[in-house]
Amino acid sequence: MRTFRNPVSPGDAPDPFMTYDSVTGYYYSLFTCGSRLEIFRSRHAGTILSDKDSKVIYRTPDHGFLKCIWAPEMHRVNGRWYIYTSGQETEEHGPKRIFVLGAVSEDPFGEWEYLGKPIPWLWAIDGTSYTAPNGIQYLSYCRIEHDEHGHPRNVLQIRRMVNPWTASDQFADIGRAEYPWEQIPPYDTRHLINEGPFFLEKNNRLFLIYSANGCTIAQYCLGLLEFIGDPNDSTQLCSAKYWVKLDHPVFEQANGVHGPGHASFFPSPDGSEMWCAYHGMKTSNVSGRHVRFMNLQKIGFDETGFPVMGQPVGYECDILPPGGESSEY
Repeated sequence: MRTFRNPVSPGDAPDPFMTYDSVTGYYYSLFTCGSRLEIFRSRHAGTILSDKDSKVIYRTPDHGFLKCIWAPEMHRVNGRWYIYTSGQETEEHGPKRIFVLGAVSEDPFGEWEYLGKPIPWLWAIDGTSYTAPNGIQYLSYCRIEHDEHGHPRNVLQIRRMVNPWTASDQFADIGRAEYPWEQIPPYDTRHLINEGPFFLEKNNRLFLIYSANGCTIAQYCLGLLEFIGDPNDSTQLCSAKYWVKLDHPVFEQANGVHGPGHASFFPSPDGSEMWCAYHGMKTSNVSGRHVRFMNLQKIGFDETGFPVMGQPVGYECDILPPGGESSEY
């Protein structure tokens, strides 16, 4: 069986998203590419970004977005693929708005159409989707607010959707940086960050995995919120009191992988395993921007369904491919 090693990206691949589609038999991946949305695909997880099989489906300055297409994710909602991402509407550094694309066909490598901004007034990034057992969709994302001194704060919010491109007025703030490990300098007191949410389910338990601290420092890490209510009750899903934050990180730097974060999760082709895609750096730093490589590794769960992330797999370790992956190269 052919193994692979991290990183699976030859260069910078921040904010990676990855999924597997049993209909087409392909893995698909997106990441922050600046002025475009580009979908990558492969039959093999370890070569997702090195196979050079990709398609650009969107470029700025379409629809008023001038630059900084940010943290795209692709989700199937009621049988159709949608991409949630955000873009900047001004030349100078300023507000970003979430926008949505919809696939025209079942094939994600087909055509896509622009569907609009679900929350056009809100400065928000890192949109991710969850569909409850009753079929109602929710969007979680990171909204930006400013304190009385003008310092920004990244706050996790969840919102019920009317349809995949239209948000309702039912929402709640569910996560803010509150623990010391979420407030590592140089961001301390200046820019407190909870961002990059992603939903994860196991044994009827619902979690929201998120990133804490600044993405350019070695202490970037993953935290966890758990929903303790009824997922078919929108009032509870959109209420902060039903979301409980774990008081310690679930995934942090180790084994030469620094700043691991902005994770997404996907099942193996045979459905027996859960895998994580995340970015990490090869250099420990306290400031400045370093290359963020895309990494993959399998995660586990305890007997109750609580995720067990373990430590980042070192860059010199051989990794077996996901279960059920095609053996043909």
